[in-house]
Amino acid sequence: MISDGQQVASSNEQRSVILVVDDDANNLAVVRDCLVACKYTILVAEDGESAIKRAEYARPDLILLDVMMPGIDGYETCRRLKSVKSTHDIPVLFMTALAETGNKVKGLEAGAVDYITKPFQREELLARIAVHLHNRVLTKRLQEAKELLETRVEERTAELARANNELQEKAFLLEEEIAERVLAEQELHVKQTQLEALNRTLETRVQEEVQRNREKDAMMIQQGRLAAMGEMISNIAHQWRQPLNELGIMVQMLRVDYDDSLLDDTRLDEFSHGCMEIIQHMSQTINTFRDFFKKGQSSDRFDVSSVIRKTVDLVQASFQAAGITLNLKLEHNGLIQGNANEFSQIILNLFNNARDVLVERAIAAPEISVSMQLVDGQIIVIVEDNAGGIPDAISGKIFDPYFTTKHKSQGVGLGLYMSKMIIEGKMGGSIDVGNTSDGACFQLALPAAPAV
Repeated sequence: MISDGQQVASSNEQRSVILVVDDDANNLAVVRDCLVACKYTILVAEDGESAIKRAEYARPDLILLDVMMPGIDGYETCRRLKSVKSTHDIPVLFMTALAETGNKVKGLEAGAVDYITKPFQREELLARIAVHLHNRVLTKRLQEAKELLETRVEERTAELARANNELQEKAFLLEEEIAERVLAEQELHVKQTQLEALNRTLETRVQEEVQRNREKDAMMIQQGRLAAMGEMISNIAHQWRQPLNELGIMVQMLRVDYDDSLLDDTRLDEFSHGCMEIIQHMSQTINTFRDFFKKGQSSDRFDVSSVIRKTVDLVQASFQAAGITLNLKLEHNGLIQGNANEFSQIILNLFNNARDVLVERAIAAPEISVSMQLVDGQIIVIVEDNAGGIPDAISGKIFDPYFTTKHKSQGVGLGLYMSKMIIEGKMGGSIDVGNTSDGACFQLALPAAPAV
């Protein structure tokens, strides 16, 4: 429970800004001294017009608004603040000597979130401010999450549309190829009949014709197999059109529901469940990867070298296709406490980042080296590449959330951020990055688990 305004102010990276609006200089001084003592940044205004201008310019985190003021009163000031997009979301607390229920209701109808009666108690004022500042932070986070979800939905919709178009084009080409092969079979059959009629009485040419017929038969069998394969692929394409169309409709309906204000947790859960059923039906071949990286909350002791080797098995094929050499230097019996799947995802993320940079920069002899050793009670894991290193301009940002140098269709910049959170927050370790003479070097330091 938040019980002190000073605790809220000190827990944030920046000091909260509070706009105090009151035409009484004494009241302004009292409130300002109270809030400044709690390390809030204070702005003041003595009437409604100046309060609106300062709020639009400074965008404070909270407004303490008196009701009785010269010019426009507090109710009208609050209504104007709520009618402007730039100040609509700023919480307003009325601070007045009018304690009747009707006045409070009028203030809440104007858009205020709370009502503080003069003379106020310092503890009550700070507690209410702390609560509404905390709610303000939560509201901003929710808005950011909503915007991120909308971006992901748009990206996924575009991906599904492209995949659907590609499948339709391939299905059309396969249908054309099947038709051509059927026509070729018919032509071969006609020619075979003509040759048999012409050469039936000629023993010398009979053997030649038999041999030709055998070759043609083999060709027709092969073509038949290809035609059957084409038909099978065509059927699969037809079967996939409907699920893809369903996915497209579901994604479009999600936007419609959002525009109609029907989008809630239940609707999102239904949408997510429906999409996953269709995708799992079409993508059963990825079950192994899905199960391997399935999120889990269990924490147990595991061997670092074993997990790294299992992770290498997942990327070995893609590394070989890219011509990347993977060098391992791992000590055995390196035990740490944590979630093995989460640690594997961290290593996999480092592998994939290194691979992408090596391929993008077309390194002549691409290499990735992984070493692990026990040093002074810590497990040290080092992942290096020879891709030339990380530019100084971005080296301090790579662990920031949503920071990425890739196209948005390849990621949203959360891989290294989540890796840092898991290493430092869950495993009690650290992750650092630097450059060597050849490329980038990531170092993970984790406390070793005691042997049983």
